[in-house]
Amino acid sequence: MNTEFLVGFIETAHMKSIAKASEVLHISHTALSKQLRSLEKQFDVQLFVRSSQGVELTDAGRILYDSSKSLLDQLSDLEDRLKPYKKWRRVKIASVPDIATKYLVSSLSKLQEQGHEVEIVYRQSTKEVYKLLLEGEVDLTVAERFSMHPSIWSGDISKEAFYVVMPKDHPLSSQQEITLIELSGQPLVLYNLGCTIRATLTQMFATIKEPMNIKTEVGFSEVILGYVVNGSGVTVLPEALISQMYSDRLVYRRLNHPDAHRTIAVASMDHSKGQRILRLIG
Repeated sequence: MNTEFLVGFIETAHMKSIAKASEVLHISHTALSKQLRSLEKQFDVQLFVRSSQGVELTDAGRILYDSSKSLLDQLSDLEDRLKPYKKWRRVKIASVPDIATKYLVSSLSKLQEQGHEVEIVYRQSTKEVYKLLLEGEVDLTVAERFSMHPSIWSGDISKEAFYVVMPKDHPLSSQQEITLIELSGQPLVLYNLGCTIRATLTQMFATIKEPMNIKTEVGFSEVILGYVVNGSGVTVLPEALISQMYSDRLVYRRLNHPDAHRTIAVASMDHSKGQRILRLIG
């Protein structure tokens, strides 16, 4: 029996709604309905009385509800007792390319020395990375800290400041820092919508009630720097994304704003596993 089906059953009973339970569990209404039908078929009983107002447990459903809660509590206790002995030899980690290069690839030898076989799964956006974690496709993520689901444990690795990147002959290049007001008057070359860096900038500009002058949208930092070096505008990137490419033609200056940074974190549905990997790569 799949214990995840029991979790879905308990949540449905608690919410008295398949639709509401599916939202809490981050699965589709159809998937949860199939899980519930599978349980009913397995035990050959009807678990819910369904109506337009939602669902109610049958007598058989109440028996399974009480027994399932007890069973899941016992399994959770057993797992906690066994955690100190787990080796977690195979670890699947999701990340985006630039963060993986800085924080994961350099730590692979250390992870391997501890007996871990690491598979890195790459995605182009932070949202895609966390989706893999929530869907159980990976064990952990190493990515920019995102709006976390309550069931996700996370631990911070580092905080990366944002920098304004511009040609060396740009009028602002002589300054040590750039203010948001100064940046508001510049044509911007930024990541496409969906990028967390761009989302942070949007929130920052909203606080000063100034629009962003977005001239060009692209998907990769190398392409962004190519636009900047050719005079198409300036960009904002974390220090980790500012490569030596065009170092003879570009400069970068700190963006002076309290929110001008991103936090890189390890995240996992398993607290112990997340802490172990954080200690090895942090």
